[in-house]
Amino acid sequence: MNQQELSSEVNHELIGVLEQIQQIDYMIEMHTNDEDDFTLNQYQYKRTQFLQELRELLQQMNISPTDLVA
Repeated sequence: MNQQELSSEVNHELIGVLEQIQQIDYMIEMHTNDEDDFTLNQYQYKRTQFLQELRELLQQMNISPTDLVA
């Protein structure tokens, strides 16, 4: 796989992960006021997993989280 194909694949994965985080954030918002925190905790855990995946993808592009802080 050449560099351009690899970059395109990583870009596609980045978009997918960002969309997943957006959907999870919506679900977290929907369950924030639930009496039972079980479902909310599951979504928060899943969000943490997606954020880790995002970090790994950004590292493949030589971007660290500190690079994103203005």
